[in-house]
Amino acid sequence: MAQKPCIYHSLCQNNLNTHIINKGRLMKKLYTAAMFMVVSSMAVAGGQGMDHSSHSASAAKSGSGVHFYGRLYVGYDHRATGSANSVDSLRDNGGKSRLGIKFKENLGSMSLVGNAEWKFDIADGNSTSDATDCSNAQDCRTFDLHVGNLGFQTALGYIGMGSYESPYKTMGMYDHNMDTAIALNEHGGTSDGTFGIAGAWESSIMLQTKIGPIELAYLRGMSEQTNNTTVNKSDYSVGLRMADMFLPGLEVGFARNHDKSGDSNRGLSNDKLFASYKVMPGLGIFYTGEEVEIAGSNHAAGDITTYGLHYKMGHNMIQLAYGDGNMDATTTDYDVWSISNQMNLSKSTDITIGYTRKGVEGSNDAVRSYGLGITHKF
Repeated sequence: MAQKPCIYHSLCQNNLNTHIINKGRLMKKLYTAAMFMVVSSMAVAGGQGMDHSSHSASAAKSGSGVHFYGRLYVGYDHRATGSANSVDSLRDNGGKSRLGIKFKENLGSMSLVGNAEWKFDIADGNSTSDATDCSNAQDCRTFDLHVGNLGFQTALGYIGMGSYESPYKTMGMYDHNMDTAIALNEHGGTSDGTFGIAGAWESSIMLQTKIGPIELAYLRGMSEQTNNTTVNKSDYSVGLRMADMFLPGLEVGFARNHDKSGDSNRGLSNDKLFASYKVMPGLGIFYTGEEVEIAGSNHAAGDITTYGLHYKMGHNMIQLAYGDGNMDATTTDYDVWSISNQMNLSKSTDITIGYTRKGVEGSNDAVRSYGLGITHKF
């Protein structure tokens, strides 16, 4: 059917102008969406930054705006204890897979920074480890908040509130296999648990500053709630790190986690001395010495001393570590050996294979773990 001629020229002109305006608005929306996807895709997983715009498997540093980032991990592990039957798993029981969101907003003399990061398991769909029976879904979920916080970054440092990884965990944490089945803290090679080198603290205030080569961080629990808590009010974590201060390539520091309610409210602490040194290009050594008063899942109270090295050869990063557990209780001393190789297939993807063994004094119940895992960061 032929289109009717336009009788009133001004009316036709208004319709044409409206069509052009609507089309322009549509193109603007499409352009904005495309730019958002491009900026979001630029986020890559990395380490915790001093500006606190990131934590854990964090995205690249940025100006303002919202950024998404993440890390996918799945691994096969074979674990045997003594003469008992071994157990095979194809899981991410350590919660190494992460999905996060972060932002940084310029407020003039300071910046507002925020971060929320969740753990999940792409192999079985439950963020909790297999130690939890998920037949009762009350304690199991697909995504589990790891850290979430808001704070201000100023010229003097950072102050924020929420949930954080403690300075005791992040400072002097040299194990490349953290959150996997062959991790040192899964075998007593280092401390574990909320007050050790693991987990996160919720309902806390974080203060952090850096002056030249010296970095100081203080985390304090602020909540008196008793349900669903890992730390209580007045529990604190403090860390001091000095890098390239005495010698290029040398890092040394001290960290403490304190549980105020421990030992019938007299308080218990874990103390850690740590150091690392870049001996030559491609070769570094590290040390941690822990005086542990708070027992974990894989160790009792006592002293844990760990030595190790990292050697880079081409696309491969080899880690060799030895841990010695001198426990307060008799016949519970142990030693831990661990070796692994991380082969980088690209800047974002790597495959790691490794073996970790824990031998207990006067016992045939040695724990042996073999692992093979693949990681992709985005």
